[in-house]
Amino acid sequence: MIRSLIGGAMRRKMQTATRRTQKGITLVLISMVLLILLGVAAFGIDLNHQVLNKTRLQNAVDTAALAGAVVADKTEDVDQAEAAVIATLSSIASESGNTELSFTDGNTSVTFSHDMQTFVNAASFTPPTGEYDIYVRVAVTDMGISQYLSAVFGIVKNVSASAVAGRSAAIAYTCNLTPIAMCGDPNGTVEDAWGYRPPGYDPNVDMDPSLVHELKVGDQNNTDMGPGNFQLLDFGQATGNSGAALVRDALSGAYNGCAAVGNTVTTKPGNSAGPVAQGLNVRLNDFSGPIKNDGTVLPDKYVREPDILAETDAEYAGDLYYANYRQELSSCESGGSCDYDSYTGDGGSNGRRILRIPIVNCTESTGKSDFDVLGFGCFFLLQKVSNSGQASVFGQFLYDCLINNGSTGTDPTDKGFYRIQLYKDPFSGAS
Repeated sequence: MIRSLIGGAMRRKMQTATRRTQKGITLVLISMVLLILLGVAAFGIDLNHQVLNKTRLQNAVDTAALAGAVVADKTEDVDQAEAAVIATLSSIASESGNTELSFTDGNTSVTFSHDMQTFVNAASFTPPTGEYDIYVRVAVTDMGISQYLSAVFGIVKNVSASAVAGRSAAIAYTCNLTPIAMCGDPNGTVEDAWGYRPPGYDPNVDMDPSLVHELKVGDQNNTDMGPGNFQLLDFGQATGNSGAALVRDALSGAYNGCAAVGNTVTTKPGNSAGPVAQGLNVRLNDFSGPIKNDGTVLPDKYVREPDILAETDAEYAGDLYYANYRQELSSCESGGSCDYDSYTGDGGSNGRRILRIPIVNCTESTGKSDFDVLGFGCFFLLQKVSNSGQASVFGQFLYDCLINNGSTGTDPTDKGFYRIQLYKDPFSGAS
């Protein structure tokens, strides 16, 4: 009996010890699981935070590269382009939700190239002779961001991003057109703009009267399109207006008809003198027609007209070409000498005097209303259009120009319409 009592006591002691050991192991396991869960939570929270800021940073450098490329394309001045990049980044960093974006000289670089092979800073950039494009690369490296639980594990988080922007290949399809068409030489090429571009022509410098054309004729006998045509295009579109109002709105810039190289466009018969003038003249800050000057439709930033207006069947003798316009507008913007009465400043918009027009094949045009599109041309609007009489429209041919939207063809060329777009950064597999 004594042995039984002793044996029972020993068994109870062993069971108690086993339970205590199991409790200890359980606590260790629970602690390990909690530590693992804490690590997973830290990784998840900080990873999401890193991805969010990486996206914000990429959007910032994309926007800055595009802003710099627009300025470089407009001015050919890489110093101004770099200033535009820095200003854009600073503006983005100051916006709500972007407080962690910090751009410094140490983590931000702005470089330039004409071939997307070698990028150098503004001080080292030397443009090649002849025609060239400027590509802008913006790179931000190892920008530190806030850390939460991952700091406990010694994990350091930095984000980097880069972007390259510049001119696209020539646009083959676009909906951002002025509904006027010009007859071109079907035997010509994109290089000579179907007869409109003389060899070596540079619209930023050259002032040649032969480059001034009657875009919309006032006399149907002055066009190769045939009877009844005045080189206007059919405005059939869903704008809510019709008739004269549709013509007026379309020429003021509210035209959403599309055209593509190789397809056809349809002409609109009739002169439509009043609506043509009322629509185009707002681009030169003349709101004497029904279109209101309420900030919805803007004029160009510089609206000076030539001292001697262009006329039908007469060589142009005026003092205003696109080269003068660029120089005088730049002088106005920098506070230099110019005709400030013609400067609209913030009340105007760049590029409103640039008319983007289809160039079509007008051969064998008698009785036709549909014409094949050879390509596109850019023309600088010289002067206001008369509200009565023939209402001719005059412009200087420019060769190529920026357009807001469009798509390139399968056989890219660098002549004609183009847009500023992002490119894959050749030095980064992630951007």
